[in-house]
Amino acid sequence: MSNFKFFSILIFILFALNSSYSQNKLKGKLEYKVTYKLSFQLDSTDTDSRKAELMILYLGADFSKYLSRAKTIANPIVVEGNSAHTSRNALTNFHYEIIKERDKDSLLYLLKIDKSDDRLVYAESKHQFDWQIEQETKTIEGFTVQKAITSFTGRAYTAWFTTEIPISDGPYKFNGLPGLILEITDTQGYWDFKFVGLEKLSPKITYRLNLKQYEKTTRPALEKLWHRYRSDPMGYANNPNVVGTPEVDQFYRDAFAEMLRKENNPLELK
Repeated sequence: MSNFKFFSILIFILFALNSSYSQNKLKGKLEYKVTYKLSFQLDSTDTDSRKAELMILYLGADFSKYLSRAKTIANPIVVEGNSAHTSRNALTNFHYEIIKERDKDSLLYLLKIDKSDDRLVYAESKHQFDWQIEQETKTIEGFTVQKAITSFTGRAYTAWFTTEIPISDGPYKFNGLPGLILEITDTQGYWDFKFVGLEKLSPKITYRLNLKQYEKTTRPALEKLWHRYRSDPMGYANNPNVVGTPEVDQFYRDAFAEMLRKENNPLELK
């Protein structure tokens, strides 16, 4: 499909989709799916720790939804030699979802903690980016893109956006340019988002969010709680069906502590 045709379709959905919002609820149709390949290095001291994962940005008329592709998998994966099903959360390093409202200065960061009842949300302004648009252009997957630079939470970034998809959005929290961000990379190359493809969804996805089911918090408080969970997932969940010896419990706590020690290079540094 031509870039012009995509342009026309995306303009149309901004007016054609039905969605509604109230103080505690968000509902609407998601009609397009943008796929990115995220390459990242969680341990800044070890280049061998570099990983890659597919991330999805769903586009609707009034909001977008960003999350790991692993969290969208319809059926759990059965591990060979194990009759139990693997949690979708075990397949990703990124357990959150991000909602950006189109015509409001609203960004929601949502997190459900696995094997617990905890659902957390914090709100931020979308307008966190002071973009400098430059004249340099290139082509990505048939789209003409233009260069822009910014800084965000301790990192400097180079982005490439296209006005051929006139939606001011992008992966993760990134937005604010006069077109969709197709690539964005921090200058050290630790966090690198690359465009994989754009797909029209048929049927459309109906998304509903009830914020009454989430506890409102702040980013620092959420990160503190998430660190506590990651330090001892089994202890955090306090599952009475999981009983171990003190030695086994300590082994797992040490293993999780070592894992966290190697995750010293988050996307947001401050």
